[in-house]
Amino acid sequence: MLTDAEVMTALTGDAYFPGGMSGFEVKANEFLVFEEGPSVDMTLQWATYRDASDQCSLSRIWGGIHPPADDIPGRLIGISIGQDAFNLANQYFDGLVD
Repeated sequence: MLTDAEVMTALTGDAYFPGGMSGFEVKANEFLVFEEGPSVDMTLQWATYRDASDQCSLSRIWGGIHPPADDIPGRLIGISIGQDAFNLANQYFDGLVD
């Protein structure tokens, strides 16, 4: 997910979401597919693309989807791949962002 954060930061020229904050509304017991939860309505909020990416990574650990030992190496690879992917795409779109 850090790949996405790196690309969005490079594309927009700013690490922050437009307006300085973004969020996602989660309704009680209507969000999860495989079990009940969350037990109350809530709003997830992030200031930066990397904040959102970090929360996504942590949720995969807490949900038992990814082992914690893979988290930091995966994040570091995502940073590198995201920057490389943006730089490669930028060449094909005639300097999309300078």
